[in-house]
Amino acid sequence: MRILPKFLTRRALLCAALLIVNGASQCFAGAIATPPGVWGGQQFRIVFVTPNTTNATSSNISDYDDFVNAQAGGATYNGVTVQWQAMASTNTVNARDHVGQTGTAVYLADGTKVANSDTTAAGGLWSAGGLQANISQDLDGNDYSGLVWTGSSGIGTTYATIPVPGDPPVQWGLGSSGFNGNNKSETGSILGGIGGYTWLSIPAGVQLNTDLYQVYGISEVLTAVPEPSSFLMSGIGLVTIGFVTKLRRRQAVGSETV
Repeated sequence: MRILPKFLTRRALLCAALLIVNGASQCFAGAIATPPGVWGGQQFRIVFVTPNTTNATSSNISDYDDFVNAQAGGATYNGVTVQWQAMASTNTVNARDHVGQTGTAVYLADGTKVANSDTTAAGGLWSAGGLQANISQDLDGNDYSGLVWTGSSGIGTTYATIPVPGDPPVQWGLGSSGFNGNNKSETGSILGGIGGYTWLSIPAGVQLNTDLYQVYGISEVLTAVPEPSSFLMSGIGLVTIGFVTKLRRRQAVGSETV
């Protein structure tokens, strides 16, 4: 049995295969990998929690989109920079409407499945108890806990309460002036997702907008690129071995004639 030289690792062969198939985008740091079980042509989305914090003083959802895009650090998929949106609500924008309900499965960057879809259907991102894993990691796989700005109810709509019985509801979206101008917005708990909804909305979770917390981000809908087949991998391996063998033979002949 032939043994590959140390520099011809499986990783090197995989990168060579990816170079042929899709530009080797998954061979570099900052690249999103296709989640396990997702095949070429299927669609998926990636979610993460930002590694850094921000305040919630703005009522413009685009400001939070800009924040999560900056926090994503230019992450790519198939060689193309991925666009991200904040999973958050203001008083005029619902989080689930902002990011769209496309029916696409949702994953962490490490391939862990978070929800069966990005919808309100059972098992979906915006359904009560729909999460299969907490959105507690950034795109580098670092884990976090604590509060996160959402401005949302447990189903992805702007959080609202009735502080005074008989009065109209008060909305607590990001950038809200809150009740009597106290400038508060709703938060969720990063570790509150599995079997519940507190990842988006915790009881008595309104906090001062000037406080600093993280934000959830979700990718645009991504279409999986075809992975190199085992046949292709084997072929590349055989070609590489043949090349190295020929090179060694030439070197051996050269040394014998000196």
